[in-house]
Amino acid sequence: MQQNDKPMANWLIITLFSFWIIITALGLWWFQQAKLKSFIDFDDDPRFYQPAQISQVLQPYFYQLEPALAGQQTLFHFWRSDCICNRISQRHFSRLINDFNPQQLRIVIIAHPDTPQQDINELQQLNGNRLQVIRALPELKTLPSSPALAIVGEQQQLGYFGPYGFGAFCTSNEDGFLSSLVNQLASGQQEESPTFINVIGEGCFCSWQ
Repeated sequence: MQQNDKPMANWLIITLFSFWIIITALGLWWFQQAKLKSFIDFDDDPRFYQPAQISQVLQPYFYQLEPALAGQQTLFHFWRSDCICNRISQRHFSRLINDFNPQQLRIVIIAHPDTPQQDINELQQLNGNRLQVIRALPELKTLPSSPALAIVGEQQQLGYFGPYGFGAFCTSNEDGFLSSLVNQLASGQQEESPTFINVIGEGCFCSWQ
């Protein structure tokens, strides 16, 4: 009787393992179909290909901020509270917060115009004074995707615009790439180089519109 039970137990383990693989594969397929998309599509606002136009889009938010401190760069994080992809980009966002103190890098959250006030309040409570939250103006509804960020120098020169990374899990070739850009802006090296507009690729993004 015990000898007959052993093949049955092995069969049950194999069946459960196969079932788990199928469920996992279906979950990944759903995720890719639902959230894996181009950061910017051919019919999106063409301003977000052009550094000068992006800088103009950011100007109304600078008016709501104090002037940057000497040597302080600004990170604008475009945030939809209901976007599942926020969790995937969190690693890159957290690294930037950990790599720089507030005097080196100020964090400004640009919340989607329709973000519930309760979500904004909870975000501020969790992060204290480390970040500021500004509700996006209606004109920003043409932003192609979220999460996204812009890194801007002390003199409001745009250094980077685009996502935190590409791919289903927001990977990048070098995890410290964005931190390197902040350091280049702080040292003045980025002023000698063109702005990095990094918008061509697919990843986990939510439509902003």
